[in-house]
Amino acid sequence: MGHLVPQQISGSDGGLRDALIAAKLPVEDLTDAGRRFFRFDLDGRTVGYGGFEPHDGYALLRSVVVLPEARGKGVGRAVAEGVMEKAAAERCSEAYLLTTTAEDFFEHLGFREIDRTHAPKQILATKQAAS
Repeated sequence: MGHLVPQQISGSDGGLRDALIAAKLPVEDLTDAGRRFFRFDLDGRTVGYGGFEPHDGYALLRSVVVLPEARGKGVGRAVAEGVMEKAAAERCSEAYLLTTTAEDFFEHLGFREIDRTHAPKQILATKQAAS
């Protein structure tokens, strides 16, 4: 696989919204303040999207999605790692996520399941954690 090129986009980006809807991921709060979203291109083609919310040194990963034609090629790992690099550049030292369908994928990236009560209060206060 070549090098993925991230491009920061707004939460109102139509491609992001369409990809998330197709993957049955939430889109209700994409345009709320504080979110950072990125489109990832490979050889001039969009292959995925991802984003995060920074909260006092913690990042809530969200909206990590790979377009169907790019799946099974390591793109998901590269997108997730690219988002985490962007979060680290904004001084987020820990990343959290909420998922009901991608536990195995994120475990392979080094995430581990924790009880909600052990998450930082900044993460628990997010809209996504509250719903």
